[in-house]
Amino acid sequence: MIRLPIILAAAIALTLFACGDDGDPGPPASPSPAATASATQTATPASTPTPSSTFWLLHFPIDPQTTLGEVIGEIGSRTVSFGDAGPTAHDYALNDQPSDDPAVANRSGWNCRTHFEYEGIAAVDFYIPEGTTIHSTTGGTARLYAVSTQNDFDRYGVNREPYLGDPDRASAPLDPFPGPTAGLAVYVVVEGEGFQTEYGHLTLALSAEIVSANGFLEGFSADSDWAALFGDVSLPRPATLIAEWPVRRGDVIGYSGDAGYSEAPHLHYTIRLEGGQLLCPTDESGFTDGGWLFR
Repeated sequence: MIRLPIILAAAIALTLFACGDDGDPGPPASPSPAATASATQTATPASTPTPSSTFWLLHFPIDPQTTLGEVIGEIGSRTVSFGDAGPTAHDYALNDQPSDDPAVANRSGWNCRTHFEYEGIAAVDFYIPEGTTIHSTTGGTARLYAVSTQNDFDRYGVNREPYLGDPDRASAPLDPFPGPTAGLAVYVVVEGEGFQTEYGHLTLALSAEIVSANGFLEGFSADSDWAALFGDVSLPRPATLIAEWPVRRGDVIGYSGDAGYSEAPHLHYTIRLEGGQLLCPTDESGFTDGGWLFR
C-alpha cells in the first residue's frame, strides 16, 4: 500500500500529474447490486481547500487532508460535529474505516461493511459540510442525475440519530422509511478508463454551476429552478439525466449536500469495474479487492 511520505516525495519529483488510471485494479470484489438513485439540497459552498501536494497521486474524491465531521455524544443523543477535531479523510480511510471496532470505523461516515449490511453495496461515506468540493477520481464522461432535493429523513419525519456513525441497531432498522427513498438524490456518475465511479448526495444548484452551457440536456440550464423541478416530488421516480460532459481525473464535478437517504451531510462514493462489480475503496476485511483510494 502506498504511504503518505512516499507519495509526498513523488509529488515533489513529478512536474506533470497523470490523468489516467494507476494500474491493474486487481480482482473484483464480491458481487453487489447497483447503487440506488439519489437527490440533493441547495447549500452555500464551503471554502474550496487548496488540494494537498498528494492530491492527484491518490484516488480521493475530496482533498485527502480535508477534516471530516465526527460523531459525538452517547447513543440516543449523538450528533455530527464539524470542526477541527475530526480525522482527515486520508487518515480516516487508511486507519479507521478498516478497523474491527465499528464505532471507530464509522465515526466519520459509513464504511464498506456497514454499507453492505444496510444497502447491499460496497461504498464509503465521508461526513463533510454541505458545499464541499468534489473531484473526479478518473477521467471519462461525467453525467449529473437528480431524483429529489429533499432529505428522506425530513420527508418522512424519521429521526436521524440512530443512523449516525455506527448505527444503533436497536433503533435503526434496515429500512428506515415508511415509503420510497430518493436514494443518492443528486449524484454524478463518471465512466471511463475501465471504471465507473459514483458521487452521491450532491447539492444540485451548486453542482449545476460547474457545467458548461453545452453540457446540459434540453430543458435544463444553470438558471433552472431546481427546487421547483426536484423539490416536493412524489416517490418513487426515476433519476433524471440533467447534464453530461468530459472530465479528467481531478476535475471538480460537484459540491456535497444532504438530500435523499442521508443521515448527515456527506459524500457517498463507489468505484466499480466498468460493466462489472463494485470494489471496496478502503482496505477492509471481507472484500476480495480494496484500497482503491490509495492506488
